[in-house]
Amino acid sequence: MNINVEHQPNCRAAAHIRVPGEEVTKERNKLIAYFSRMAKLPGYRPGKAPKAVIQKRYQQEISEELEKQLVNDGVRQAVTNEGLDVLTFLDVKDKLHHDTDGSFSFTVEMSLQPKFELPDYKGIAVQLPRIEVTEADIDHDILHLRENFASLEDVDRAADIGDAVVGGYTSEMDGQPLEEAFPDAPDYLKKMEEQWFLLAEEDDFLPGFYAGLKGLQKGDEKTLSITLPDDFNVEDLRGKVIDFKVTCTGVKERTLPELDDEFLKKVGGDEMTAESLRKEVGDAIRKRKEQARDTAKSNQVIANLMEKIEFELPQDVVNREAQRRTNEIASQAMKNGMDNEALMQHQDEILNTATQQARQNVKVSFILEEVAKAENLTVSDQQLSMTLAMVASRSQTPVKKFMADAQKNGMVERVRDDLLIQNALQFLKDNAEVEETEPEAELCDTHGRGEAESKA
Repeated sequence: MNINVEHQPNCRAAAHIRVPGEEVTKERNKLIAYFSRMAKLPGYRPGKAPKAVIQKRYQQEISEELEKQLVNDGVRQAVTNEGLDVLTFLDVKDKLHHDTDGSFSFTVEMSLQPKFELPDYKGIAVQLPRIEVTEADIDHDILHLRENFASLEDVDRAADIGDAVVGGYTSEMDGQPLEEAFPDAPDYLKKMEEQWFLLAEEDDFLPGFYAGLKGLQKGDEKTLSITLPDDFNVEDLRGKVIDFKVTCTGVKERTLPELDDEFLKKVGGDEMTAESLRKEVGDAIRKRKEQARDTAKSNQVIANLMEKIEFELPQDVVNREAQRRTNEIASQAMKNGMDNEALMQHQDEILNTATQQARQNVKVSFILEEVAKAENLTVSDQQLSMTLAMVASRSQTPVKKFMADAQKNGMVERVRDDLLIQNALQFLKDNAEVEETEPEAELCDTHGRGEAESKA
């Protein structure tokens, strides 16, 4: 058997295989003998039918089985001879070519496991903030909790930051109603009635909109000229100026509840006290900071290895991951209110983002798989069973039925592979050298952050 393996970019290889005529004849005769033993033909005792009769009667079956065996044997020998670490077989080109001299040739394309050397991965240096929960942290979170129970009462004065302006607007662009000037504009830009706009120092509706509402009183009318930002989700509207004709029908002041027994009972039941509330809030803050610290540790460990290791990635694996990420991004965008038309306008941007994320995810997976192999890491049956049981619970499927389906559709092995990668990452984190730094201030919402209670 003649084998020539051609290595290609992106972890691909093509094995050109030619089986000499005498080997083809030998394998064909074996198959004819097998069919002769097994065939039951009228007028012949089992195993006694002439070779010519068997060949004629089972010509197609013999040819198909012969080609299948020759391809399998050729691929297996090519992989063994070249020491190839095959991820997937992609295609058989020049399919099943029988030459005039009786030989059989074909080319099989395959995707290979990338080759690279791991650097020192034990003792990776990471810097992590010391976890500290202060009284100020607890005060801040309790304040945020009180804000969630705040009431809004009508006031007869000008609106200020922290107040809610009640009202609505119509809009124009270049002197025309927006619905005529740009019919495809989102509905919330064209018109809004009786909405509550909670004023904040920074806008998360449209830049400058909340600032323009400051000072309004009940009965006031005002035109706000707003320039849409460069990252606005409708590309053709980016940088356009829209005039919002706002009518204020009321101003409401937000009042926070007192930290009294009534409030404590509302948030924690009859047994809640000020002291127990502070303890629960403090525990939640600590847990939140521990999770943030663990995430930072993971990111630093991965970044360290990503920077030190460069290798080609199997393009077919990247493509599958990019498709998965594209679907996730598009699904999330639609959940956030983006319609199909806007989605199509951003398809190139979405695809580019998904492809970049896919390349990073695939590279990290291969690195962690190599760490797992080097350290002989495994996934215990208990770990696998517990994870599958949790997935079954989330899907609200009986565990027994879920497990049976998971065995059939390959989910069990996929989950096992994911857990092995998680175990490898945990191994790196457990063996990292941690330098503690001063505690960091949490980046979280502060009171007074506003939003329009609308589709915006």
